[in-house]
Amino acid sequence: MLDRAKNYYRRKRNMTNYVIFGVSAFIISFLVFALLEQLTSLDWATANIIAWIAATIFGYYTNRSYVFHSHHEKFIAEAIEMARFFLGRGFTLIAEQLILWIGIRLLGIYALVVKLLAQIIVTILNYIISKFLVFKQKETKNGK
Repeated sequence: MLDRAKNYYRRKRNMTNYVIFGVSAFIISFLVFALLEQLTSLDWATANIIAWIAATIFGYYTNRSYVFHSHHEKFIAEAIEMARFFLGRGFTLIAEQLILWIGIRLLGIYALVVKLLAQIIVTILNYIISKFLVFKQKETKNGK
């Protein structure tokens, strides 16, 4: 049974690590949002931007190191990758702010419920953006 789990992990390492670190970023974003929105005088939009900053910084370093194993020898390559990551996450921040606005302002749904639903959508979008636009796997001469 343990060997089967190890083999599965080896085959699906990127996806498994993304689930682990994606859920971690999800929790960071949700908790920071909940604490700020519920316990301070900040409005939901500001609380969400602060939560986004915390989760995005965490997400960049964990995605880069543990999910997509991206390493660069030149600073410019890393700077471009980081810019792509933050631009992609900026896109999903806009989507999330829109979802929150519709849910909270227009529909009158409790902020934490809307945040939870928005986070699910954003987590999926973030994976797609990271995998296909930010941390594109480079093929070697062997085709690997």
